[in-house]
Amino acid sequence: MNNEFVTVKSKEKEFQLKKIEYARWLCLIEAIDVVQRKAEELKSDMINDDFWVKPLAFQKYIDQRLETMVLDVDREEFNMSMTAAIEANKVVSSIEEEDENEVEDVEPDVSDLELVH
Repeated sequence: MNNEFVTVKSKEKEFQLKKIEYARWLCLIEAIDVVQRKAEELKSDMINDDFWVKPLAFQKYIDQRLETMVLDVDREEFNMSMTAAIEANKVVSSIEEEDENEVEDVEPDVSDLELVH
């Protein structure tokens, strides 16, 4: 796994996290979401019921999901880069064209690059 950094912005600060750290946090958030959805299926109130998940279950989920989460982060970054490149290409094309009405908005198929939850 690489040591590239990801910038995470909050309302007040910016944080630099290694991509692997960022992916681990995303795995934890995803694991909590899975538990929440399962609790809703079972019509269980996670706040008021005596409900908890063993920490090792979260650790196991994170360990199993981490490698693919890093790939998902890479795909998402690539997708954002592709979107920026497409927008830049549209601007350059519109400048080069004599008749702006003839410029076609061509979007490549990037459906396989989207982050899957």
